[in-house]
Amino acid sequence: MITTNKKELLIGLIGDTHIPSRQPEIPQLIIEDFKDKNIDCLVHLGDFTSFKVYEYLQDIFGKEKVIGIKGNMDESKIKQELPETIELNLFGHNIFITHGTGGPNIIIKRLNRSHDLSKYDIIIFGHVHRPYNEVWRNGKLYISPGTPMDKKFTSINSYGYLRISQEKVEPEIIYL
Repeated sequence: MITTNKKELLIGLIGDTHIPSRQPEIPQLIIEDFKDKNIDCLVHLGDFTSFKVYEYLQDIFGKEKVIGIKGNMDESKIKQELPETIELNLFGHNIFITHGTGGPNIIIKRLNRSHDLSKYDIIIFGHVHRPYNEVWRNGKLYISPGTPMDKKFTSINSYGYLRISQEKVEPEIIYL
């Protein structure tokens, strides 16, 4: 899915855009930031809502650079075409990507109950509309970029980045 001969990757993280119910489009500030930082790929963590959002991101960044996960609020075309989870190994780091389920409280415990995460170093998720950037006592990094657009279920809007190489894993949450 992601192949590279680079020694480091910069991954843009976004999710829970809920277009058009929350806003008509992803804010251009975010698109421009991803472009300015020259991301190597973009991971959308589900709840695009409309398949047009997925196609829009592919038009901007290229089909090979956009990775998507289906969310619980996505239309049927997205649910048919995108997976529920993705597993990656980048530079020796095992990564698990999913949308998530349930309410925002105890999301990390719920992720561990719903999936066997024992072999993963990094768990990237969405759904809760809140940013997370936490290393738990088991040494695993849990990261969620939050939502850049929702004002109904959160007062915090954000997106994120994951800079990764063999030597380092650097998550970053960008607050709007």
